[in-house]
Amino acid sequence: MLYFLLGLITLRLSYWYFLFIRLAWHKQALEITESKAISLVVAVKNNLAGIKALTFKIQKQNYAHWELIVVDDSNDEQLQNYITELPTANIRYLRNTGQPGKKHALVEGIRAAQHPWVAVTDADCVPSSLRYFDVMQASLVSPNHKIVLGFAPLRATGSLASHLASYEAAYIGMQYLSYAKAGMPYMGVGRNMLFDKELYLQHASEISEIPTLSGDDDLFIQAAATSENTTICIHPYGFCVSDAPSGFGEWIKQRTRQISTASHYQSRHRLLLGGFAALHLGIYALFLLCLIGCWLSPADVLAVWTIMIGLMTLIQYPVFRKLKSIPALLWTPIADIFLAGFYAWIAIRYKTKHTHPWK
Repeated sequence: MLYFLLGLITLRLSYWYFLFIRLAWHKQALEITESKAISLVVAVKNNLAGIKALTFKIQKQNYAHWELIVVDDSNDEQLQNYITELPTANIRYLRNTGQPGKKHALVEGIRAAQHPWVAVTDADCVPSSLRYFDVMQASLVSPNHKIVLGFAPLRATGSLASHLASYEAAYIGMQYLSYAKAGMPYMGVGRNMLFDKELYLQHASEISEIPTLSGDDDLFIQAAATSENTTICIHPYGFCVSDAPSGFGEWIKQRTRQISTASHYQSRHRLLLGGFAALHLGIYALFLLCLIGCWLSPADVLAVWTIMIGLMTLIQYPVFRKLKSIPALLWTPIADIFLAGFYAWIAIRYKTKHTHPWK
């Protein structure tokens, strides 16, 4: 039984030492060869406070060629009045007149964008610096690059759920950014992404026809991203930051909604990601069986688990440091155990729910 357990752990750690290590070695480009005009598009539903914080930060950006398009999915008159009264023509209000939902609102906003490059974020996010537009586009080092996958950390607010969610944001970031580095982009986060408008519009109909209310970010990457046209940005000045969910209920609803596009992933992505999740859950299930069945002593189980966490941390430390998530890294021992069951629960919950509306 010990050798079987060690075999599973070795397979799990192969993701760290053959895939995630690429992010630890990543060198971020910062030189801009040509300043690009960028439209930032954000879909919002009942979050005037978030839009106020976002517009305040965007107006202070040290960048000339930008616009912000706020797409309202809730017919909020206060939001419309706020945007139209701003003393700048660079920020526009647009009401979603098509199908409801974040995905459709974003498509409408991207169609209305005046500039050839589009960035997207959420209404509860703000750029981490005044050089956001510069740093994100600096990753476009090749003329073939059409998509930049950014990172969007979650800021822990003090509760246990927020600390675990903050860890998971870095953990998920480590995965999708490493896959992109390996030439297998499978997802991005709608809180922070930059792409060529025309490339997006080539796939807009395909994205709109898939019956999900959200998931526009993953659907776009699945449809359009390749090893040649996709790059990443992990400089802290290019992050978009938001607060982590403060409670487990809010976090569960958020994650259930976010996995709604997983069934639309390419087969190779589903295989690799499914195998990764199965190893995670399977190892902890085997740990439990070994204790219940007395196949291994508690001391042996603790020793094997400690070695596994230590070997994971050797790779996660340089990655989390680049993602400015060292405080979250300290939660690794607790979070790794928790997430094994959390992901299983999310998958079960998703299968038993019929709709996954966004807030």
